[in-house]
Amino acid sequence: MKMKINRSFSGARISGLLLLGVVLACSIGDETDKANKLVDEGNKAIQEGKKYLADAEEKKNTMLHKNVSQLAEARTIANEAIRAYEQAEGKAKEAAGKFEEAGKLKINDKFKEYLVLKVKEFNKRAELVDALKDTPQALIDSQSRSIFIDRANAATEKANRLAKEADDLGAQADKLQADNPNIIKT
Repeated sequence: MKMKINRSFSGARISGLLLLGVVLACSIGDETDKANKLVDEGNKAIQEGKKYLADAEEKKNTMLHKNVSQLAEARTIANEAIRAYEQAEGKAKEAAGKFEEAGKLKINDKFKEYLVLKVKEFNKRAELVDALKDTPQALIDSQSRSIFIDRANAATEKANRLAKEADDLGAQADKLQADNPNIIKT
């Protein structure tokens, strides 16, 4: 009888030690803190990109309100807008890169899923900003008002489509975050 109790106790102890080992192995391999730091860096890039985008949009609006007699000045402003758009595009790509890097770490699957959506969203936003450059570029390249208007309208349509796609991806990521607040704390 004494032998039976010792064997049961030994089996329970071994099972407990195995469970403890599994828990420790899982927690040692978790890289959530590192992923969160990368997400913070991505979010910082997003904030910087928003500043460049606002500057570019302001310059584009200034450019669009110039008279035909001020075409040379409008084209100079268009070049400035393009540079600001390029900086905003770079920041969107930087954010996507940070999110992608974080998603490759050993983290919870729901967090990975969230990061995949954020990568797609900010790659789409980079495309969007690239499309926004087409309006000032059209002003620089066009030889007539009608050609400029056609190209600017096409650029606006493309930008609107890309903005909707990016917003949809962002909404999916936001929903995933809302559904998993204890896992996704960005």
